Amino acid sequence: MNPSDTLDKPRRFSLRAVAGIVLLAMVLSVVVTILVARIWFFPSQIKPVSLNQQEQSVLEAKLNMLKEPEIDATGPESDGPVPEPYVELPESRIIYFTQRELNAMIARNPDLAGRVALDLSDKLISANMLVTLPEDFPVLGGKTVRISTGLHVDYQDRRPVISMEGISIMGVPLPGAWMGGIKGRDLILLYGTDGGFWQAFSHGVRDLRVEQGRLRVELAD
Repeated sequence: MNPSDTLDKPRRFSLRAVAGIVLLAMVLSVVVTILVARIWFFPSQIKPVSLNQQEQSVLEAKLNMLKEPEIDATGPESDGPVPEPYVELPESRIIYFTQRELNAMIARNPDLAGRVALDLSDKLISANMLVTLPEDFPVLGGKTVRISTGLHVDYQDRRPVISMEGISIMGVPLPGAWMGGIKGRDLILLYGTDGGFWQAFSHGVRDLRVEQGRLRVELAD
């Protein structure tokens, strides 16, 4: 007998083997269906960032620099403002927050805690969010879904440049036409000529950088 004749013959499966394969396929199908339903319709909550004591102290010091001082009118005179000449220090115009600090501040907000997380990388701010859709939303009305988006952030030609990288719902990127035509467009050029927030923001920033794990802003004079 030619050995190749044996190799060319189709392999036969017993009824028990076929039943086992069918059963395995059914089990895998059920498992995959459960996983897909779990990820799409019951996404896990985003774990809030918790700072250690040293990180918390650093963050509080930064926030205190941005707050207006609280004056106790009934307290001793030494607790109030003291006479001193006005001075502007160049380093006081530079503000920066780490990725952990930003996420820790988000975790303080009851409406955002466990629902929003930011990632800072080179010239990119990414947001991962859990959003409950309105009841009248087609198909997914009332469901909580995972939405992610990215903003390209840079400073060019002596002005900030901010553009929308995209939006994905449950991992599926939305077409640019569904985003009102803003995908990839400079939002400051698009809206900054109408006054309001974007124009004020652009004029008030001397430098803007998003680095790995850190946001740095230098305010204008």
